[in-house]
Amino acid sequence: MSANAAYVGWYGHGRRQNWTTPRSIFDPLHAEYGFTMDGASESGNGILPKASTVEAPLPWAGERVFCNPPWSNIPPFIELASTAELAVLLVPARTNARWFHRALELRAMPRFFAKRPRFGNAPDGNKGHNSPVDCLLLVFSVNPDGSRAAVGSQGKE
Repeated sequence: MSANAAYVGWYGHGRRQNWTTPRSIFDPLHAEYGFTMDGASESGNGILPKASTVEAPLPWAGERVFCNPPWSNIPPFIELASTAELAVLLVPARTNARWFHRALELRAMPRFFAKRPRFGNAPDGNKGHNSPVDCLLLVFSVNPDGSRAAVGSQGKE
């Protein structure tokens, strides 16, 4: 058994990448940041009307992006976030990962949760499942002068 299979098996389910973001997380963030685009969705399941998909990727420049990226491939989304006016990524709290340190280099601000989120879109039709790992938000923001802000919500510090 490979190390990856053992890791996935320990959690008791396959590595599905299309769990939906809980509204209880998204709605307050949307009210705070005013998102204009979902940065990683599947056709037809975007949390916002404008959504970037594998089939139809959209540029993030000038956008206010919410993104729950596929957790098996986070690094490209970290780089995309640095091109957006504002980007908020919902990711596993893996503070030892290279992509996490890259996000910090790009001046992302981490925000932590008190509890693990309960994701939707369960394959058996139930209400979803709790995340098997702790999660955090990475907030990327740009100052009016174009420099990266360490903190920010709709231009506020």
